[in-house]
Amino acid sequence: MEELVAELATDSLDEVRRFSKAELLPLLAGVRDGDAALARIRQAAESGEPIGGTYVHAERRGTRFVFTTTPPSSARRRAPAAREPATRAPSPEEPTPPTPVPSTETGRIDVVAGDNLPVLASFEAGSFDLIYVDPPFNTGRAQSRTRIKTDRDDAGDRVGFHGRRYRTTVLGSSAFADRFDDYLQFLAPRLEQAHRLLRPAGSFFLHLDYREVHYAKVLLDEIFGRESFINEIIWSYDYGARATNRWSPKHDTILWYAKDPSDYCFNFDEIDRIPYMAPSLVGAEKAARGKTPTDSWWHTIVSPNGKEKTGYPTQKPLGVLTRIVRVHSRPGDRLLDFFAGSGSFGEAGALWGRDVVLVDESPEAIAVMRRRFAGYDATFHENVETLAPRATTPAAPGEPSRPRRVVRGRRSS
Repeated sequence: MEELVAELATDSLDEVRRFSKAELLPLLAGVRDGDAALARIRQAAESGEPIGGTYVHAERRGTRFVFTTTPPSSARRRAPAAREPATRAPSPEEPTPPTPVPSTETGRIDVVAGDNLPVLASFEAGSFDLIYVDPPFNTGRAQSRTRIKTDRDDAGDRVGFHGRRYRTTVLGSSAFADRFDDYLQFLAPRLEQAHRLLRPAGSFFLHLDYREVHYAKVLLDEIFGRESFINEIIWSYDYGARATNRWSPKHDTILWYAKDPSDYCFNFDEIDRIPYMAPSLVGAEKAARGKTPTDSWWHTIVSPNGKEKTGYPTQKPLGVLTRIVRVHSRPGDRLLDFFAGSGSFGEAGALWGRDVVLVDESPEAIAVMRRRFAGYDATFHENVETLAPRATTPAAPGEPSRPRRVVRGRRSS
């Protein structure tokens, strides 16, 4: 069995072979009990344990099997759990969708307080695998958020469900002025630094809204090159007041640029699935698996009363940032957000085993992150001089120095 699987993994180009179940069964015809052999391959894909020197992982939730000499991301992310002896081999017809879970080893977070432009200039070129920024949107007004808590009190100042009264206690507030006379002049040198700091296969994500995103895209085309533009992602939400004199603006835009458009990280099998709108039309197997999102993402904002809420204005939801982290980086990669705000990108990265550097000059933002990262391996730096360079771990003999699953220049027309 080990020799057969090793043979299946051999390829003269990239040592990766993909097979569907229907393609594997004829190849296993010479093996005693081909169904049992397929079940063993499926078990190896689930556990991350190699068969011989070959790793197997399920692609698109079990419809195809990938044979490779490189451990799949799930095997690098966490050790396989101990298994009880099976009373029967699982049927090859049974779908085995993997359940995404955060890394058991969280990444490190470094928070630097200060103006991001001189901080960025101090970093070495090619220091980061993924950069995401959510700068001020230039709304022309102050962005503020007040944190409160409510307690039942018959003499309270707030009326709730069924007429119950509550007493409001103000816990604190955060605010910043979101107005720039020359927004692009402010943004341009920081975007140039982002391009310099990316590794050759790195990606950059810029999160804005309708006010400035079209100007920023022209600027990024000049800095990265138009060919480096990969996607315009629309994040839609449905919360808050409605306009009465126009269509209510309820979406943000996220621009994705790759430093090298022919070599970037896109982990397809790390994409979270979403339900089909008409599951009865696609069949039970597809309905159970779900479908991958498009470039239009529907995700609610951070709930004002949810556990995720920090009280910081413009906080972005972990669900949106986790998708970017998982698909566009690998465990152990180094990430950067130099408009950190409440630190959502840092938490998303650390939860999935990435090391993240966050930069913000707002004392309120730093205070929010100190509370948020109390349970993380987080270090706060008053200046960039105390941020030690990250030590690199040499690869084992015969192992690529940076194993990764990437899309190489696969672009839609």
